[in-house]
Amino acid sequence: MTTVFPLFQQYIEPHLVDAHLKIQNDFDPVLSPESSPFVLKSTKQVSYQDILKVLDASKVCSSVQNFTDVYLRLPGIPSNGQLTEGECIRVRICEGRFAVLIREPIREGNFIIQPKVDFDISASTVAGLLKLGYQAVAYIEASAVIYQDGKILIEVDHLQGVTNPYIQIKGTNKEIVSSAASSLSLDGSYTTKSYLQIILESLPVDDNVTAGIHNQQAARLQELVEFIQSQGGSFNSDLSSPIRENSSTDGVLDDLQSRIKRLERWNTINMVIVMHLVLWTILLSALVGYSLYQKRRH
Repeated sequence: MTTVFPLFQQYIEPHLVDAHLKIQNDFDPVLSPESSPFVLKSTKQVSYQDILKVLDASKVCSSVQNFTDVYLRLPGIPSNGQLTEGECIRVRICEGRFAVLIREPIREGNFIIQPKVDFDISASTVAGLLKLGYQAVAYIEASAVIYQDGKILIEVDHLQGVTNPYIQIKGTNKEIVSSAASSLSLDGSYTTKSYLQIILESLPVDDNVTAGIHNQQAARLQELVEFIQSQGGSFNSDLSSPIRENSSTDGVLDDLQSRIKRLERWNTINMVIVMHLVLWTILLSALVGYSLYQKRRH
């Protein structure tokens, strides 16, 4: 509280009056941890029939989601060795849409408590982050089969490059999640590792390049970066291209159009910077909220 709010008052609040871009939502950093899902993750194989037994048959629904998570990191950030989610911005590509996933999981025994803030962004915003110096340092490609009945959500994740799928039991009621996991005989097989950690640990230890990117991931990461840049449109053109001098009417019109495009590009950069500040503010607020939640519990 003594750190986050003075920073908010000093750097963010003064700009709220004249800001051209304002993001409003119902995220409450104090109440968010109380409504955060409890997650139990396991590597044990569970059949489709067994999963249906722990769900309400009259309300159960299922879906399949294929996604790619790209982890963007600013070069030069101190690291303790292996890459962690806390050092990166996690961008999910799913069904042609881009989204930022903010996860700051808290481990409590076998449980993972996941205060989260997710929101859609445009491809040009991701391309803007790359222009500002962020590097794509890791990725995850996965297919998730999701079953839910309104009380709990059971997710079976197949990670590319990992032999066995993972199962996750999620819900806001800790007891219901624990009971469902016990019914599936998951006790003793839990893990609290993130998927990023699992993927990186599955790669050869000596398979790093100079930038800290695994050789097995480097080629695919380059393809993903090129895809993002292609989706980013005109943002990826040279920001410093000179304006042509032409005395003809066509030349004047071209100059005006070029100026307008450059202003639009810089406006996009400003939006990316604002978004970056908002991301860290929300993250710090979530941590403060969880601290207050823990005090309230005790």
